[in-house]
Amino acid sequence: MPSAPLLTSSSRRSLTIGGLIFILLTIAVFSYQFYRIQAGDDLPRLNQLRWTYLILILCFLPLEALVLGFRMWIMCRVLQPGISFWTCFEADLASSGIAILTPSQIGGGPGQIYILNRGGARLATALNASLLAFIGTMLALLGCGLYALFVSDVGHVGPMFVGAVIILASISASMVFFGLCPGFFRAGIAAVSRIIWKIRGKSYPLMDWWLPDHPRTASPADRMDSFSCQLADLVYTFRADLRQYLRRGKISFVIVCLLSLTFLVSRCLLAYFCVRFLGIEVSTIGIILGNQIALLFLTYLSPTPGNAGIAEGASAWIMENIVPLGFAPYYNLLWRLSTVYLAATAGLILLSHRIVADHCYFNKSKFASIHLSKKS
Repeated sequence: MPSAPLLTSSSRRSLTIGGLIFILLTIAVFSYQFYRIQAGDDLPRLNQLRWTYLILILCFLPLEALVLGFRMWIMCRVLQPGISFWTCFEADLASSGIAILTPSQIGGGPGQIYILNRGGARLATALNASLLAFIGTMLALLGCGLYALFVSDVGHVGPMFVGAVIILASISASMVFFGLCPGFFRAGIAAVSRIIWKIRGKSYPLMDWWLPDHPRTASPADRMDSFSCQLADLVYTFRADLRQYLRRGKISFVIVCLLSLTFLVSRCLLAYFCVRFLGIEVSTIGIILGNQIALLFLTYLSPTPGNAGIAEGASAWIMENIVPLGFAPYYNLLWRLSTVYLAATAGLILLSHRIVADHCYFNKSKFASIHLSKKS
């Protein structure tokens, strides 16, 4: 079993706080949406529900995890062959679980990396696979954004939508730039490391750092603290893996982007199915998909754990011309349940089981080593 460290006490505390914030914000926003319903507002009725769309929702529920697991497996086949599809499937489920406990969508990365590393992937390879998956999602999002800007009508969210497109495009470009030219990133973290070292009164030694392909007998390329050295090593490993991936896996990366697009479209279709299940016949599938793409952009990097509060509020605002006020909390609850809550719950259960199993394994190993040392 790999020897990656378990979650620290500070990490567990942060995740617990994130979970509490997620629950409180979710309860608060749904309480407010139910409170807004006035006497005489239209409400969902049992005889209006269209059960065919519920069947479609149930069929689409596992699609996201399967598509994202297959996407991760496609990347691992190039970066480090031998990682099983089941490990990749578990990694993306774990990512969904951690994402509701941390701000923004990138918060799920540590859970993804943890499971991949436990499944035999090198730590740097797991990090690179997670970053490449994020880049693939960003490119798919930008493709959806171009569709929404030039084909669909984003209406009153237009200026905010354009701003979100620019931000996500900048993040994607920065990741690719630092992946191809890591020297700029390394120089930056080394400079910050030395500034902190001076502020703290030079109370700890700096370490020499060499480029990965240079002999240690030559002059060091830089000096920084041990953590910054590890971060610089990861950046250069990311560059090597990125170059290898782009050299050997061009078709694979195209497939990764298409799978990312499939995942995003499936999320938009789930919203359409939720609308139709409640018996709402207003609007067309094209308009609903355009609204959902705008919603994805506006909430993708929101600062609350799992987008709690922001996603439900933005959804009620963007879909207000389609979903009546009395239907809004029911629609949002069904929409969040099908796109977030169920997958996140499964991911948290899986990740918790894996962490407990690893904790027991390390405790047994520690006890065995102590017992052997006493015998000797």
